[in-house]
Amino acid sequence: MSNMDTKDFILGAVVGSLVGAAAAVLMAPKSGRELRTDLNEKASSAKDRTAEWTNTAKEKSSAAVDRTTEWTNTAKEKGAEYSQLAKEKSGSITSAAKESLGKISERTSEVTDKASRMGEELTGDVKGVMEEEKSEGRKLAQQVVQEIEETKERLRRDVEALHKEQDLHTETSSQEEDQK
Repeated sequence: MSNMDTKDFILGAVVGSLVGAAAAVLMAPKSGRELRTDLNEKASSAKDRTAEWTNTAKEKSSAAVDRTTEWTNTAKEKGAEYSQLAKEKSGSITSAAKESLGKISERTSEVTDKASRMGEELTGDVKGVMEEEKSEGRKLAQQVVQEIEETKERLRRDVEALHKEQDLHTETSSQEEDQK
């Protein structure tokens, strides 16, 4: 119960007791002295009951405050524990993440360097192959030119031989005609 509920309850109990006692005394047919005695007894009884209820309410209120304080302290302790645990866990996770990021960065750098070296080696190899092929192409071109020259020379000789044969054949034919 909150303090307001406790005060309202106590006030209601006192007022109710007084009204009830007054109604009982006033309704009972008694003499003035008996009525005053009964009123004093009832008032004293109401006072005692009110004091008891007040003490009970104070005890219950005090117990509720104690429990609330205990729960609050427990909640604060648990909150501090969980906060510390969260800080530790996040710290270890952050460290692990930084370490992993460092390893990844280092590995990426290594792979990049290796790829660069391999690219340079490949470029050198390709240039070497191209130079070899160029040299082989020149040699081949020289061979082709030489073979063309040789073939040209053979053709010239063959043409000359054919001309000689034709001349010879023409002379022989002319002489045969002359002989006829």
